[in-house]
Amino acid sequence: MMISTKVNILPVKSILGYVNYNNNRYKWEKLKIYSYNFRTYYRNNNVNNIFHSKINLQHRSCIPTSDRKFCTKNEPKKVDVFGDIGYVKYDKVKMDKEEEEEEKFQDNIARIPRRLKPSKGQYAEKIKSYISNGDLLSALDVLKLVRENRDKPTYFMYNLLIRAYALQGDIKQCFNLYNKMKKDRLKPTDATYTSLFNACAESNDKSIALEKLNKLRLNLYEIGYLMNETHYNTLVKAYSRHNYITEAFQVVDEMRDKRIPIKEITYNSLLNAAISDKQAGMRHTLIIWHLMKKYRIKPSLITYNLLFRAMRDTKFGNYKINDILMPELTNTELSISEGSRPNLLSRPPVISTLPISIKIKNKNVEYILSPETYLNDIFENNRFILFGGLENVLQMMKEDDVTPNEVTASLLLNLIPNTTDIENLFLQNLENKKIKLDIDFYNMLIKRRSLRKEYNSAKKVLEEIQRKHMVPNIMTFGVLAMGCIRSKEAHELLEGLEIVGYVPNVVILGTLISNACHAVNTNYVIEMIHYMKVNRITPNEQILMYLNKYEQTLSKMQLSKGYKLKKQLALKKELDNFTREYFQWKQQLDDKCVIK
Repeated sequence: MMISTKVNILPVKSILGYVNYNNNRYKWEKLKIYSYNFRTYYRNNNVNNIFHSKINLQHRSCIPTSDRKFCTKNEPKKVDVFGDIGYVKYDKVKMDKEEEEEEKFQDNIARIPRRLKPSKGQYAEKIKSYISNGDLLSALDVLKLVRENRDKPTYFMYNLLIRAYALQGDIKQCFNLYNKMKKDRLKPTDATYTSLFNACAESNDKSIALEKLNKLRLNLYEIGYLMNETHYNTLVKAYSRHNYITEAFQVVDEMRDKRIPIKEITYNSLLNAAISDKQAGMRHTLIIWHLMKKYRIKPSLITYNLLFRAMRDTKFGNYKINDILMPELTNTELSISEGSRPNLLSRPPVISTLPISIKIKNKNVEYILSPETYLNDIFENNRFILFGGLENVLQMMKEDDVTPNEVTASLLLNLIPNTTDIENLFLQNLENKKIKLDIDFYNMLIKRRSLRKEYNSAKKVLEEIQRKHMVPNIMTFGVLAMGCIRSKEAHELLEGLEIVGYVPNVVILGTLISNACHAVNTNYVIEMIHYMKVNRITPNEQILMYLNKYEQTLSKMQLSKGYKLKKQLALKKELDNFTREYFQWKQQLDDKCVIK
């Protein structure tokens, strides 16, 4: 009895035709040895060629005799012809870039073993490492490596890259990655949309940012995507950064309609939007402040600092007291008090029947607050008088458990009246409250007093700096230079710079030369020129402009007939000395430029 044995060496579909199973069985066993070679060539070559070249020629003895032939079909003679079915010839069409990449990918049959390739987590760690080192181009190249290894990028890899470029405000790259992410059939996550909104917020191009924001919002509405609290807050920040106040308030209204919690961060973003309106930002600021009070949102240090920035940088516009408050808000109706100070920050706002005295151009002007009073005239001359005074604002911060910092102190310094007495009281108040101050605060104080030409009181700030065991920086000497009217004071300043270890820069020397020219002190001017010459300090255009203008001033004074002969001779001598020193210095500078 014959036992039929089926040897499954090659699939029937792999070979066109059939073989006779009645041949010697052991001959087919030999064919197994060459099955690997057969399958390898089968992938890339014609079956008929493989069979004859690898089996018939090399192993002719192993091939069973049969009258049946393998089915074959001759290839077209012209390689550029796709086929000739129905006598229709098809020419090759040039592939686009994506098709060429796909063709190259398919032709490359060599695959990297899984054990030799990074895992998805390792790809992500590479991206994180490059981002932390600030090398975003190398982080972006990791995606190319993923594709070269025939792996698929993950949404986490894309989110890392989009977030990194968003922090730089690179809208174009962020949305480019976003589109590639969708082409890879990866679903964007909440973090993806947050980063895209944030890219618009950080961008310096307002028009493109607004276009992308509106387009992305519309797209999310069309697909029915539900934005969360973080998305809305980032949207408010984006509109606020680019001065779109109306849009920012509309987003907050949408949050309220959808019952999404509105927290302090949202109101802080709105305050940023209000600050962008220089003419009427203070009106928006008060509305936001009372909204926070209504919904019992406790202000933080950031909120107070934003409030002080609004007080410093914005105005009320052409508005009256009734115009700045929202009638629909409860407890915002004006309360009239006969004995207390007005306070528009309290709830409800308070105005006083007592006259308010404001000093305008060394004249005392009295105002009586009423609902019809325009606020700008009062506010611009005393920033705190409408809010209960500085002491009241500091007390409000204390009640809200907010401790002022050095940023707060610097902001408040710009808001208090510009007098030495008020400044001293302010310093005492800050010291009593143990508010930490930095050297930048004292530099601002020196500059304020120097601009008022109170140079002696400006120098006294140095004593306060020494008492606090602080070290002056180069900016300290820069603002002190404003008060060096005489050459002796300039020399003392320059000696102090050398003692501390700083090198005088052109800004400080420019201030000293400007003071000397303004005082028409030729010896002072010549001494500064000599100092720059000896120390090889190259002047900037501003210094040269001062000196050229001073030369013209001396020439006009010499030609003037209003001076006596002795004065004219003295002026001529000064002009000759200045011209000689200045000419020699310019000649030295010109020679130096030629050598370079």
